[in-house]
Amino acid sequence: MHRTLRLGYTATVFLIFSSGLAQAAEPIPVPKPLAVPGQKVSGDTVSTPLPKPKHEQLPDEAASVAVEAASCDLSGVDFESIPPVRGEFSGDAGCGIETPVRITGIERESASVALKGSVTISCEFAKTFTQWLQSDVLPAAEKHFNGGIKSIATGPGYQCRRRNNQPDGKLSEHALGKAVDISGFSMLEGASVSVETDWGKDTPQGRFLEDIHKSACARFTTVLSPEGDEFHKSHLHVDIGCHGKTCTYLICQ
Repeated sequence: MHRTLRLGYTATVFLIFSSGLAQAAEPIPVPKPLAVPGQKVSGDTVSTPLPKPKHEQLPDEAASVAVEAASCDLSGVDFESIPPVRGEFSGDAGCGIETPVRITGIERESASVALKGSVTISCEFAKTFTQWLQSDVLPAAEKHFNGGIKSIATGPGYQCRRRNNQPDGKLSEHALGKAVDISGFSMLEGASVSVETDWGKDTPQGRFLEDIHKSACARFTTVLSPEGDEFHKSHLHVDIGCHGKTCTYLICQ
């Protein structure tokens, strides 16, 4: 939307605001590349707090903007479509999301689940991510716990940075809004699930994590868990990054 202000005879002023996206509330260890037989695939960086990169967000309607947020069709999701985001980190201008959304919660039938802190990701990834939560994660919680999930602890999603926090190399999928890290869950009946402490245990928490990990591997191109190595002990990383020349190679770890 363009708004024209008349100062003197005729002048057009556009106001542009810059804002950085929130960083994760809790540090999460940095993973290293996975060892996959017959193929070299670099591991990705998890959502850890970093120095703020140079970041520019195109202005929004409230600020008399020239670019409006693109619409995104997500069913049963508490979200808002926001203007495209651009970022630059260590000289890399490839960061950003053309159709970003900010998600604060999801719904399924009578269930309503909050995300601790908002998650900013691409509309494309949001469809896969929220469908997984609604169709796989919530039913798994109802199976192992009475009442299901109250809230989910995640990283912020989008972060403009390279893989493994290195000064060179490929961009992280977080830099494209195509990845999210999950560290835990709070259940309605009072139980809590920590990826770091409950993974691999023969408990309701451990069996729940095993179920959602299996379902994640059927939906995402990359799933990194504590099963992989010591750098993934505290979270589940899921993304839809392209692996291999045909983008059909999957990483389930």
